Amino acid sequence: MKVKPTTKNEIESLRSRVDDLSSLIEVSIIINSTLDLEKLIGLVMEKAQSVMRAEASSVMLINEKTNRLECEVALGQVGEKVRKTIQLAKGQGVAGWTWKHREPLIVPDVEQDPRFYSAIDQKSGFRTKSILAVPLMAKERIIGVAEVINRTDGKQFTEQDLDLFSTFGRQVSLAIENARMHRMELEQERLQQQLESAQVIQQSFMPEILPGAKADRFQLAAKNLPAISVGGDFYDAVELDENHLGLLIGDVSGKGVPAALYMARLMSDFRFFVQQKNDPADLLTKLNEILVDRSRQGMFVTLQYLIVDLMTGRVRFCDAGHLPMIHVSGKNKNARLVDCDKGVPLGITKTMQFADTDVSLEPGDYLMLYTDGIIETINENNEQFSIHRLVEFASQKQGKPENVINALIKEVMCFSENMPQHDDITAMALRWNGPSV
Repeated sequence: MKVKPTTKNEIESLRSRVDDLSSLIEVSIIINSTLDLEKLIGLVMEKAQSVMRAEASSVMLINEKTNRLECEVALGQVGEKVRKTIQLAKGQGVAGWTWKHREPLIVPDVEQDPRFYSAIDQKSGFRTKSILAVPLMAKERIIGVAEVINRTDGKQFTEQDLDLFSTFGRQVSLAIENARMHRMELEQERLQQQLESAQVIQQSFMPEILPGAKADRFQLAAKNLPAISVGGDFYDAVELDENHLGLLIGDVSGKGVPAALYMARLMSDFRFFVQQKNDPADLLTKLNEILVDRSRQGMFVTLQYLIVDLMTGRVRFCDAGHLPMIHVSGKNKNARLVDCDKGVPLGITKTMQFADTDVSLEPGDYLMLYTDGIIETINENNEQFSIHRLVEFASQKQGKPENVINALIKEVMCFSENMPQHDDITAMALRWNGPSV
């Protein structure tokens, strides 16, 4: 049996296919060489332009916000001008048509095709003769369009060119998705670092050791349990003098580093002015003025500040949009919400007036302060822990403040039934034992 000799054309065709395959292998190597999106697309399109024997090439990506095709990379004699010029609506021009119909397109002669958008040539000075365009697809979703323009040998683009360039288009799509995924991973890593930084900031401004030298007159405990998504909960306790104790609890609006930094500055201001203001309302007025002056992001803070007279059990406090504290009787174990003149949160308006409220403690009584992370904790049935449950818990659980706080945190965690913690959980308990003998 005689074997038909291979013709010159067949050999050239075979060599061409081998070259094409080699080029696609090179593109695969390029994709794994860098994750810089613009650099990556540029390298792939340089290879595509060379293989397709084209004068120019471009990659246009869909801007989801503007709903326009915008040029990411443009190669060729006027590439930089073109890159700054291209902004196409869906259906506009050859690239816009490819976007709309999600199909590849050969335009042999742009002068004979009404889909051609000549304004880009007019602005750039380039003369387009023929175009080959393919959609860039990622998981059935179109993300852009790639084009090569004008064969350098003057010939028209063929169906074989279209098949090859479509393969390049798939490689470009893969490169873009890889780069975007890498960018997302870096962003998530950056956000995680932000959250960790915010937690460090939060914890550094809350006292590691609470006042307790006068344990014969009072006992104090507090706990902050940061959420995965950091908020701005905080607390503080300051011995103002021999017979007076200042207690603070609050919650900054927002999450992450901005909330933590806002809280940090507020805590610094609090510690600076707390010894200068003898009335809770005066202190909150001053803090509010400072926060309003420097507030730039619409942030605010709910806050509660108490001054406890350790000799008499009298508590003067002021509330700025915070949750009502709970007063538990040491005698009859009754727990009640303490009514007060509730002001608006700090940092909203300078004209806000704050007023003090008094509550009297008997020996053995204690006060519980908390943030909304406790009462808004939800379980699998989407039920909130609620103030009602908190008051009921306080009426049933007495003892050392440390034991009360630990039991409360455990109660809230059991209630949530392993649901994700979406907000910081903070609680403080003060027990007044009475004046020292």
